[in-house]
Amino acid sequence: MSCHYCHADETILLLRQELQTKDHQLQRLELDLQTLNQKYVAEIERVGNIQHEKDLVEHELEDFSRNLFEEANAMVSIEKRARWQVENELAQTQEQLLAEREQLHELRLRLTREDDHAEETVKSRIINTSHNIRAQMDLEELHGIQHCDTITNSNNNNNNNNDDDTIPLCNSTTIDKIQLDSFREYISASKNLQPLKKLNQTSFMKHCLAEDIEPCLRFGLQSKLSIKKMISYLSRQPCFIESNQGNLQLQQQQQQQQQQKPLWERFSSAHVLLNSCSACGNTSQSISLNYRFKLDENENWLPIDQFCRDRLVAVCEFFVFIRNIQLGLYSDRTVQDLYAENIRLRLQMFYSRMGALPVVLNDLGLDPNQIGKATEPTSINNQDDISLLDSTGPNTPEQQLSPSPISTTWPLELSSIK
Repeated sequence: MSCHYCHADETILLLRQELQTKDHQLQRLELDLQTLNQKYVAEIERVGNIQHEKDLVEHELEDFSRNLFEEANAMVSIEKRARWQVENELAQTQEQLLAEREQLHELRLRLTREDDHAEETVKSRIINTSHNIRAQMDLEELHGIQHCDTITNSNNNNNNNNDDDTIPLCNSTTIDKIQLDSFREYISASKNLQPLKKLNQTSFMKHCLAEDIEPCLRFGLQSKLSIKKMISYLSRQPCFIESNQGNLQLQQQQQQQQQQKPLWERFSSAHVLLNSCSACGNTSQSISLNYRFKLDENENWLPIDQFCRDRLVAVCEFFVFIRNIQLGLYSDRTVQDLYAENIRLRLQMFYSRMGALPVVLNDLGLDPNQIGKATEPTSINNQDDISLLDSTGPNTPEQQLSPSPISTTWPLELSSIK
């Protein structure tokens, strides 16, 4: 019995020890479970925060994607609109270009036909008027119509500009050496920048003034113009010449009113007769005062007829030629070439003072109202001289009732008398 009890006590002791061990293990497990539970709760909170941030990022990404697509669509629509406009403009430009090309082609054909007709007319006129062929050819060259080698080209004889005293013409004639030397002396004096008064004392200018300019400006005994004053003015600055077509009706009305006045009022009136040319004083009823002119911008307009206007413009063009020589604008041309142009311009003054210039021009197939112009300079050595090429002829604006400010030289284009 005692042994049995002892064995039971040992078993109970062992069981108690195991129970205590299990209790310790249970406590540790409970502590581990609490720790795991806290970690689980913390992980759940962290996962919740991450999910919230994920939702925010996805929402922001959706906003960005939507904005990107909207901007892309807007850019595509703008590009389509711009492309449509460019294609539209391109189509219109191509149509305009095609129309311009057609017009250019038609214009070229028309100009070709006109040139052929003018050439045939000139040839026929020259054949029919062989007695006046040299003068006609000179006047044609003033109007830009070239023939056989009438003037030596400055580019072909740079080596003998000062040695050759001949001007090759169609029939190999020569110019008087004395006259050519006189002209060369005037050019040398111009290069030396001699004053205008001394240049006018050279033999060349004396002959020009006495033989061509003064006779051309000597309009007659009834002229109201001073020759010396006009030469002094025209040699330095321009005059104003324009078409007077717009004022003819007004002049006729004023003339009728003047004729309706009593006789003593008509004789006591101080103003100029409306049907009288201010240059030659012609009072014929058949006279047509189609032009008017004045020397200074502040002066009153003076009516003139066709022939007096031709005289003035011819003198003006000669002074343009002289002024260009004085300014050195013809430095690239030979003396012979310049002298040949001098002959043509002086010949034009002769025909204008004879009253035959419109007839000669009409025989050549040219516009009788267009005066030959001095050659336009082809090269300028000084930048300050560019303004001198803005105008190289009489100031004759088309249908202009009041003068406009002009530069110190005369415009080449006679727009009102073309």
